[in-house]
Amino acid sequence: MNARLTRALAEGERYTPDADAVMAGVRAGIARNRRRRRYASAGVAALTVLAMGSAAALVGGSEQSPSRSAEGPAPNAQTGPVPPQECRLSFGWLPEGLVEPIRSCGPRTQSVLYPMDGGPYLNVSIDQSGWQGPRNTRGWKRVTVNGAGGYVAARPTRAFVRFPLPSGRWVDIEYGIGTPGAKATAGLEATVRRIAEEISETPTDSISVPFAPTYLPPGQHLADVGRGGGGTSLRLNYQDGSGRIIGEPMALGTEDGVTSEYPQIDAGVGFSISWASDPAHAIPVDQGERIADIQGRPAYLFNRGQMVVVDGFHGGQLNVSTSYPAPRQQRPPSLGHSRPELVRIAEGVDWLR
Repeated sequence: MNARLTRALAEGERYTPDADAVMAGVRAGIARNRRRRRYASAGVAALTVLAMGSAAALVGGSEQSPSRSAEGPAPNAQTGPVPPQECRLSFGWLPEGLVEPIRSCGPRTQSVLYPMDGGPYLNVSIDQSGWQGPRNTRGWKRVTVNGAGGYVAARPTRAFVRFPLPSGRWVDIEYGIGTPGAKATAGLEATVRRIAEEISETPTDSISVPFAPTYLPPGQHLADVGRGGGGTSLRLNYQDGSGRIIGEPMALGTEDGVTSEYPQIDAGVGFSISWASDPAHAIPVDQGERIADIQGRPAYLFNRGQMVVVDGFHGGQLNVSTSYPAPRQQRPPSLGHSRPELVRIAEGVDWLR
C-alpha cells in the first residue's frame, strides 16, 4: 500500500486508491477543499481511507463484476458476524513520536498507518495478491534488506523502502515528517531502512467488531477489518472483485518526483460499514441531506449518494459507503443507483453486544 496511500493522504492525490476515501472526500468538501493532506487524528476518516489500502491500483477488471455477471446467478454475499481477523504485520523497532496506529487486517489487507499529528508518520503494508515486485525501478536505489534485494528512494520530507519478506510477499514502507515542500529532515533513509530490517509477518493482534451486516449486495465478501483511534473507530470492508492481479502494472508519480510501480488488482465494487464512538471523529451531519430515519435514528446522505450516515447508533455514528473501481471513478454512479443499497445495508446492521 503504502507509498501510494500515504501520497493520497498527504498530497490530496487525484487518483485515490481506496474505496472508503468516500468519507475522506466528504470531510474535504466540508472543509472547503483543504486538500486531504494528512489526517491529524487517528480517527474514523483516516481509518476509512485505509480500508482498502494496498500497494496496488484497485480496478474493476471486466465491465461486469462478479456480482453482476450475466453468465449465471450472482454468488451469495458474506453476511453475518465476522470472526476476529488476525494481524500479521509486526515491528521490531519504531522511531519515537508516532501516534496511535490504524490497522487493517484480513484476507486482502495487512497494513498499518501511523497518521501525521504534528510529528512523523509511518505507512506500511504487505501485499496479499502474489505480486512479484516492481520491474520499473527507475529513480530507486538497490539495497539489501534482511538479506533480500529491495529498493529505497528518499526525498527531503520522506523515504520509501520496498522489499520481499521471507514469504515472498512484498512490503511497502513510507516514513516521513511533514508533507512535500516542508522543511527537510536529515536521516530519513536510515530510519526507514532500520524500520524495514525489523518488520516481520509474526501474528501480533486480531481485530473484532461489535456489529455485522445482515444484508449485502450479491458477491460481496470480506476484504478486511479496520481499527483506529484506540478502538473508537471500527470498520468492515467488503469487495466483489476477485482480488487477483489483472493487466499490466501501473506507474504512479508524486509531486516530489518518486515514481512507483504497482499491480492492478481486481477489487470490483466495494462497501464499507464503519462505526465511531468518539464525537471528535464524527461526520458533521448538518452538512448532509436528511433522509428517512434508519433503525429509528436520524440518517443523512453524503457524497452524491455514495455514503449514508446514521447518527446516535449505539453511542456512536454508523457510516455505510460504497466505492467503484478506478476507471469508474470518473463517472460516479447516480444517486438512485447507490442510495437504496446503502440504506438497505444500514437498516440491516446488527449490534452484537
